[in-house]
Amino acid sequence: MRIMKKIFALLTLVALALTSCSETPEPEPQPVKKPIVALDKQSVSVKAEGGNYSVGYTIENAKEGAELSVVNDAEWIVDITVEANNITFVVEPNESTEAREAKLSVEYPEADTRTISVNQAAKSEEPEPTLATIELEVSNIEWNNANITVKPSADIEYVLGVMDAELFAQKYAENSEAIIADRIAEWESTAKMYEDMGYDDPWQYYMQLEQREGEDTYNVKDSDIANLSWGSDYVVYCFGIDDEGNATSTVATAEFATVAPVASENDITISIDAMTKSSVEFTITTTTDDPYYVTLETTDVLAPYADKSDEELIRYLLPQYNNQIEQRTFTGTKTITNSDLGKSVNGFKSYKVVVWGFENGPTTKVFYSEEFKPTDPVIDLTVSITIDKLSHDKVQYSVVPNSYSVTYFHSLFSAEEVGNDGGKALAESLIAEEKFYQRLSSGPVQNEVAVEPEKQYYVVAFGYDGNTSTMTSEVFLSDVITTPAAPDAKPTIDAEVTNLAWNGADIYITPNGDFKYYYECRTRAKFEERYGSVDGIYDRVFASWQSESTSYGYDLSTVIGWYTYEGYGVADIGALRWSTEYVFFVFGINADGTLATDVVVKEFATLTPQQSSNEFTITINSMTRSSVNFTVTPTTNDQYYVTVEKVGTLAGYGPDQDKSYDDLIDYLLPEYENQLTPRLFTGENTISNTDLSKTVNGFSDYQIVVWGFDNGPTTTVFMSEPFRPADPE
Repeated sequence: MRIMKKIFALLTLVALALTSCSETPEPEPQPVKKPIVALDKQSVSVKAEGGNYSVGYTIENAKEGAELSVVNDAEWIVDITVEANNITFVVEPNESTEAREAKLSVEYPEADTRTISVNQAAKSEEPEPTLATIELEVSNIEWNNANITVKPSADIEYVLGVMDAELFAQKYAENSEAIIADRIAEWESTAKMYEDMGYDDPWQYYMQLEQREGEDTYNVKDSDIANLSWGSDYVVYCFGIDDEGNATSTVATAEFATVAPVASENDITISIDAMTKSSVEFTITTTTDDPYYVTLETTDVLAPYADKSDEELIRYLLPQYNNQIEQRTFTGTKTITNSDLGKSVNGFKSYKVVVWGFENGPTTKVFYSEEFKPTDPVIDLTVSITIDKLSHDKVQYSVVPNSYSVTYFHSLFSAEEVGNDGGKALAESLIAEEKFYQRLSSGPVQNEVAVEPEKQYYVVAFGYDGNTSTMTSEVFLSDVITTPAAPDAKPTIDAEVTNLAWNGADIYITPNGDFKYYYECRTRAKFEERYGSVDGIYDRVFASWQSESTSYGYDLSTVIGWYTYEGYGVADIGALRWSTEYVFFVFGINADGTLATDVVVKEFATLTPQQSSNEFTITINSMTRSSVNFTVTPTTNDQYYVTVEKVGTLAGYGPDQDKSYDDLIDYLLPEYENQLTPRLFTGENTISNTDLSKTVNGFSDYQIVVWGFDNGPTTTVFMSEPFRPADPE
């Protein structure tokens, strides 16, 4: 055997040697690829009642003249048909109480046989529930509206909708019940979207928002069922559905078509008569008295429709609700303004007036005006400048232009910055830097600026067009302003804490001097965390102002103005927490951000409520999907607070939790007295969620929450067992 192997190897080497010395060999024939049959599913689940089913297929490397065939081993699978890329068959009802299975063998010449498993459920011993029926009637059809009358055969909750007829036929012509699964998928998607936003309502909640009941007639527009359009075919659908997503009726449908418009010969021209940066007046000239629709749109809005039909543009622009269509519909030649249409314009965008004949839909093509950008008429700007207040540290001035439509720049500069050329070089440098947009105004303006004592200043103003970045007037200067010397006496400020309560206090601030002031009120713990001590207050606050000024590009004086106050008054410190120590501070501030006074600190504590021995028993008496009625039984006549909350809201509060019950009370207590009082009770009370102005639904779990309350919480928190609202069976 070994000798034969050696001989075979030697012959092979000789053959290879001979081959290498011969001419180019003939190419070897390519092997014929084997056909491959692929199915889109290998198994089919069938209900006991049977029905029509299909399985898609593809053939790779198909043979010319070959055909796919299906071998069936079950008598209860009939009418097997092989079509292009699809196998259809009928499964007869299963009258047995046992499930059954069959195999369909899919065969193709030279290909591997594929198998389809058909699994049919057993017939239920319980009778199938009888589905209700729904009768639909469509009446009073207009171009964009109709009335739909729904008559269900049973007391069920149903969903009503309208779809484009062509789309409905594509999706549901062979199986209208499939729309139920699609609507459930939509509600599930909505629930997921809101879940990502922090809401925890299940998909049934969003279904319930659409559910209706009883025999009724619905106006499509008023009921917000659909946006209908002229000359279009629609299908109304309606089906009953329960909270589990099960159909309680067959799917009812009705077809209708909206009114189509009659074409008009109206020929329309548009002329622009006058404009400012914020207004435009134009005239529509017509050849007939047929009605037409007018709107005003930016060229950016119109651009995507340049290569689309007039109808597509009209469908996009035409409003469907309110009074906008009537407001923008006219007859005959008319002079119109943008405000007549409820449309605004500005000098930074280009616009066109857009018009089309309109009566029960569009009756003409779309007509356009020439493109325009709103601009003010050319006005020779002049301004008057007056000094209203002057002190060592600030100047208050007013600027009044001769036209309220012209934009101008204004600010205060030192005499050195203005120079000897009347401020021309200063204005040119400001325009070159383009850093003064926050000081642009139109119409009269009053401004206050921080200054230094014993120094000379000018108010500078000039017209400026932001669109072209150019001056539109000469430079205007005020008379020279010389600030007085700083006073010797240091201003003071004081604060008095009065009217202490469990949830607040009144703090009266008395400034002595011409300055603004800043204040804060924090719990002692948060005060120490942020500031550490009194010495660090001003530096920390001023640093935050500087940071905001740098980050957002605002003048420091502007930022300071946002956070400071002036004059005698009561500090707005909001609602406070019972039994808590607080630190209040206030200090005067100059216009440049320097301290005008010492930092004044006042420490106080809110009142502590007297504790009660009251204990509570909570009994749920009855409920529906949207209501709950319960009884609270106390052991004393001390006052208590009641609310109803979702279980998810209450999670994380209580003993051995991240947050205490006191934290929960602080979170749940309403800030305003008129919300607090209706939820306070004494003695035994039977209460509903509506008594508390609280809503519930059948898709979330809730608990009733009670605690003693008299100028703050007087007991721990008591809760009912969790419950989910449901209708009585």
